[in-house]
Amino acid sequence: MEKPISINVTKSDKSPQAKRYKQFNALLDEINKLKLELEVLQEQMSSGQVFFNAKIKPLQDKRLALLAEDVRALHSLYPHKVFNNRDREKIAFLIVSHCENLFRAQYDFEGLTQIYNQYAEYTLEEQEAQKRQAKMDLAEELQDNFGLDLEFEEDDDFEQIFEKAQADAERKRQAEKETKQPKTEKQQVKEERERRRQRDIHKVRKNIYNELVKLLHPDLEMDEAKKVEKTERIKSVNEAYERKDLFALLNLQAEYLNKQGDDLTLMPDKEFKNYLQVLKTQEQELLHQLNSVGIHQGFDAYIRQHLCHPNPITLKMLRKKAVLEEKEALKAYQHNLNLSKSATTLKEALQYFEVEED
Repeated sequence: MEKPISINVTKSDKSPQAKRYKQFNALLDEINKLKLELEVLQEQMSSGQVFFNAKIKPLQDKRLALLAEDVRALHSLYPHKVFNNRDREKIAFLIVSHCENLFRAQYDFEGLTQIYNQYAEYTLEEQEAQKRQAKMDLAEELQDNFGLDLEFEEDDDFEQIFEKAQADAERKRQAEKETKQPKTEKQQVKEERERRRQRDIHKVRKNIYNELVKLLHPDLEMDEAKKVEKTERIKSVNEAYERKDLFALLNLQAEYLNKQGDDLTLMPDKEFKNYLQVLKTQEQELLHQLNSVGIHQGFDAYIRQHLCHPNPITLKMLRKKAVLEEKEALKAYQHNLNLSKSATTLKEALQYFEVEED
């Protein structure tokens, strides 16, 4: 990907116009760089998912199956006379901990729920009831303290509940703001000025889009071969406009309308400043997109952190390391299962295990 255009300006030129032209060129360079980084990251996220499913998930599935087998082995040995009360406390802790890991992985191994319920302080059903009650208590608290009346989905977690609360609070704040005393003339003038500025900024993309549509719209073409070609070209134009991608529109403008960077120097300063504003916004949006990929905990976060890297050599090493770590984990789980198959070996191993305190 290459930057579409640039404005010829000398380094020694310190005029206000030259400063804006240099800023324009720098924004195009930065946007081009961010687009490339985002494209590479998206490709790696996609290939990372394929790699995960092919190389890592089978190992994780085996590890979870070993963990489930370990739970059953511990449950089977629990009543053995060789164990004292402290030993059984440790075994119960291991069973509960292993089951919770399996439940978090959303693996449904037959019989584990019944085993878990025997050793956990609260059964799964009781825990779900507690969660529902906690949500209801939170809803009442938000209603009493902040006047927020929220509707929760059954599977909403507390983070989602607070996001809904924040959104509802913002809506109420805006409603209250609108019902307050009438705006002063100065405020109205300021708001109208901002609306005009936003309209002018929107026109930056709209004007380029209209020029390209006039040239490339397939319905205006009589030649069938050219009509097919223009159909593909107008598709790119529409996609760029829908994405609010001024960078791409400038690229298309340079390609199809032969408008180069120096052509932009002919426009009024006010209009050029609007170009800069749109490009700044696009730069910030690209940064946000780049930083948002895999930001939340979960599958995407694992892919981003362990299976993606801009350097191809480092990427290859990371993926090799991820597989080796899973293989080592699998060996450890197999070792633990072997210990759990015999009361004697388990008794000995429990001497070196301490229950973690909450």
